[in-house]
Amino acid sequence: MDTILENASQPLYALTLLVALIKYPKYYSTPLKYFPILLMYTFLTELLGYFTKNYEVFHISIFSAFVKHNVFIYNIYNLVFFSYFFYVYWNYIENKKYKNYILLIGIFYLTASLINPFFQNFKLESQVYSYLAGAFAILICIVLFFLEHRHSSKKLDYRFTGIKWISIGLLIFYLGYAPIKASRFYNYTYQLNEYVHIRRIHLSLIALMYISFIIGFLRMKRKFWI
Repeated sequence: MDTILENASQPLYALTLLVALIKYPKYYSTPLKYFPILLMYTFLTELLGYFTKNYEVFHISIFSAFVKHNVFIYNIYNLVFFSYFFYVYWNYIENKKYKNYILLIGIFYLTASLINPFFQNFKLESQVYSYLAGAFAILICIVLFFLEHRHSSKKLDYRFTGIKWISIGLLIFYLGYAPIKASRFYNYTYQLNEYVHIRRIHLSLIALMYISFIIGFLRMKRKFWI
């Protein structure tokens, strides 16, 4: 089981990207139109992170002083990832009050991202505070999205099928992983051992998220945005 989980992420990234590209005509005119680019960026980031950590030939000069601490590329990735989904939800949600909430939590996340490097080295350390702020902000966006459409099941079956399943995947992942991220930071700070099953849970959450993404793309029906 551990072997499957450890090796499932990269194929899932690739499969999700493939399905997203095949289904692109279904959502090219929606706010999700840049999602395949994000998926490609995710796939390349994971590959770069893996190779720079495990193979000396890929030790790019910018990483030469901290090859085993290649969080730099992930810190940049998180900025792009969270900012993209703020854009997506701000465009999908029509309620002006909710849109203002998204704007405020987006500012909150960017502020946390600017402050975090004063407490943790951006090149050497994972930006835990800004990550948790981003996870919290994305969860709020998801809640607002479902609140707006809680009485619109027919709409969700057509115009919002893709974003509904993407939201479910993100909800599963961040509800599960945000506490893991916080506990890992706590364990690192106080030099405590990590619970043996944490890695398995983390990888399972990734798998569930991308399976939800794939379901969303496969269930898309319409190719227009009103």
